[in-house]
Amino acid sequence: MSLPSPPALQELAENSLLKEQALAISALDEIPSLFFPSLFRKACRRGCVGLVKAMMKAWPFPCLPLGAMIRRKAPYRRTLEIVLHGLDALLFQKVPHRRCKLKMLDLRVMPLKLWKTLPVFRAEGWSERQEAVGPSGAEVEQPVKVVIDLVLRERLLEPFESFLVQWVEQRKGLVRLCCGQLQIWSMSLYYHRKVLELLALDSTQELCVYCISNPVCLLNFSPYLGRMRNLRSLVLSHFWQAFSMTPVWKQQVITQFTSQFLKLERLQNLCLDTVVFLEGHLDELFWWLKTPLETLSVIDCNLSKSDWNHICEFPCTSQLKHLNLKCVKLTRLSPEPLRVLLLKCASTLMTLDLESCQMTDSQLSAILPALRCCTRLTQFNLHGNRISLPVLKELAVNIISLTSQQARTCFISSCDHRSGLDLEVISQPYVEFV
Repeated sequence: MSLPSPPALQELAENSLLKEQALAISALDEIPSLFFPSLFRKACRRGCVGLVKAMMKAWPFPCLPLGAMIRRKAPYRRTLEIVLHGLDALLFQKVPHRRCKLKMLDLRVMPLKLWKTLPVFRAEGWSERQEAVGPSGAEVEQPVKVVIDLVLRERLLEPFESFLVQWVEQRKGLVRLCCGQLQIWSMSLYYHRKVLELLALDSTQELCVYCISNPVCLLNFSPYLGRMRNLRSLVLSHFWQAFSMTPVWKQQVITQFTSQFLKLERLQNLCLDTVVFLEGHLDELFWWLKTPLETLSVIDCNLSKSDWNHICEFPCTSQLKHLNLKCVKLTRLSPEPLRVLLLKCASTLMTLDLESCQMTDSQLSAILPALRCCTRLTQFNLHGNRISLPVLKELAVNIISLTSQQARTCFISSCDHRSGLDLEVISQPYVEFV
């Protein structure tokens, strides 16, 4: 019978400190930094309020990733309250502890196992971009960042989020509420304007906006979008037009909204999913966006001829790695803009999705020479397009001739295994190609 392994020396030391909180608090100057994460977790779990507050004031890392320890349910509310009280002691103390390096409290949900890795305590990717020097030339103390992911839906926030927002609001100037991932649903803009005003929107890196049908709502949201200068990923989904509008008013709303894209200088990924409201005006949106995108998804949108004819002319489409035109009906549109766009991105394009675009044989044949130039292409989806077998065979030959072995393998695998197509023996007049 094997005996259990004896506890490690670190665990024995931590258990001893937890039994004598006064001793642990007095010894914080001598406790090794590597002991802090494990000791802090145990102190929170056992409700050692005094020790938690003292450790907050002496936290030796730039970041405290508390989101790995708490959830949005009521039992964890107490843990958050204890930590925020400890942060209050840090914010209002006149002489900071010599060991304290805390600059960010991270409340985003993450696996607890990350606490065993040091990078999670370094606040990587969240360096302060504000000036550290005031108008008089003296150094200005930067506020502590509190980072959270938010979903603004309906009227009320979750109790956890509501408590946090209220706490931050009472400490303006001392704390910056940052939101890495922000989701906004429908009319939540009306009910959560105070939250949007409180957020440091220049910290938002991923934004999803869903189900906006009221043009006034879109108009009110525009200034907030313009403040998200470090945004990297943007999803606009299901923008309907539920109200009749005069052409002049609609143009004013669209111009106010699309002009904000000029400020999004770090945007890399843009997804437009069923944006009915912007139909016929997508070329205006692309015109304002001066930064080359890596990913462009235009899904289930009725593109006007103007939208389609100009899509290849803008700087934002010059270096695409991923292009998704799923469910965009191309039947009545010229293949020339797509051919030009493929040639333009030939050296960078890795994935191309033309699923359910209702393409014809002539349209696919027109872009085949451009496809041959896309030597980095690894994924190509034509599912839902009824293409004749002669054109399909020509497509296969073109892709097989690519210089990239990776693209060739991926394409043939797609033909052989996903659709069951035999490249040597073809007997059916039409197939649906995947």
